Amino acid sequence: MNRQEFEKYINQGGKLFVVTAPQLGAGYLNKGEIVKLKYDDGSSLPAFYYPNKERREETLPFDNWTFLHLKDLEPYTVTTANHYDTLHQPIETMQANMTPEEFQGYVKGNIIKYVCRMGRKAGEDKLKEAKKIRNYAKWLIESLEGKTINPREIEQ
Repeated sequence: MNRQEFEKYINQGGKLFVVTAPQLGAGYLNKGEIVKLKYDDGSSLPAFYYPNKERREETLPFDNWTFLHLKDLEPYTVTTANHYDTLHQPIETMQANMTPEEFQGYVKGNIIKYVCRMGRKAGEDKLKEAKKIRNYAKWLIESLEGKTINPREIEQ
């Protein structure tokens, strides 16, 4: 992305970006990972928080942010239809604002909720609820692996 596209996106409230380069910074960021804007200094190298600080500290024991070239990023936007008509899905906000343990507890709670009510909620198809269970289980695994979840990669 160029500087003009970047400024337009952040002026619209965008803060999350997808890494488009195969690997950045000695491999601590990979293509498809999501980073969050820390601050914009007006250059082509703004500062970004990178995900999963705890896991990365094993091999990269310093701060949880870095400068990234705009050319290696694109805006993180909703690319599929979803019942949440927002730039960021609530599940992303939860992961970004909770500790890994809190987030994993939230996801486990949703798995239990959907298992317990399967077939009991009027108008809800069992298959649809089973797919919700699968999606939450996928997110739990990804969180335990230290990854940032992407709710756009779920099966409907």
